[in-house]
Amino acid sequence: MAWTAPKIKEITCGMEVTRYLPADDDRQESL
Repeated sequence: MAWTAPKIKEITCGMEVTRYLPADDDRQESL
């Protein structure tokens, strides 16, 4: 169970970065 906490945090961080990257790309392409 102890290893589940850090893993979830890592996934959340990666998801946030992946979410922002495509959003920025889409914005630049739209411009």
